[in-house]
Amino acid sequence: MSRPATVLALLAVGGLLMANPLYLPVATAETTTVYAHAVQPVGPETPSYGESDVIDRSELSADAREAFDRARESSEAGFTVEDSDERIESLSYPRAPTLGDGLLVVAHGGTHYEFWTRSVEREPGSVVTQRVVVQPVGFLVGFLAVVAAVAVAVAADDRF
Repeated sequence: MSRPATVLALLAVGGLLMANPLYLPVATAETTTVYAHAVQPVGPETPSYGESDVIDRSELSADAREAFDRARESSEAGFTVEDSDERIESLSYPRAPTLGDGLLVVAHGGTHYEFWTRSVEREPGSVVTQRVVVQPVGFLVGFLAVVAAVAVAVAADDRF
């Protein structure tokens, strides 16, 4: 193969591989919806609320109280369920929680807690693998192909 053809081939392959975020990832399975529950003490980033927005833990339904306790006692300050039948009927699961809809301020033991419930779309494992492994490796190989094209072009120039 001649040097100009090698340079063009390396540039084409490099450009295609470096542009992989434009065409990857390719989903091979459907996304799944999981239902998240999280509890944390009220902090400065908590949306403003009034005393009428605070719900005492004892006022929660039995299953909501159980979910609140489970999330509060969890080492990750929350848990998720994948089966829609495991959701708590008395709680809402919006995609973007707001105060009163997916975000409850719960009083328990003299402390106010944020109790978040929401639905989250989880990408299939194949998409995650493409984002974490295939895209970075493809970009790096493409970059190296462009560098190689420049090296071949410079080596072909007799002035250096």
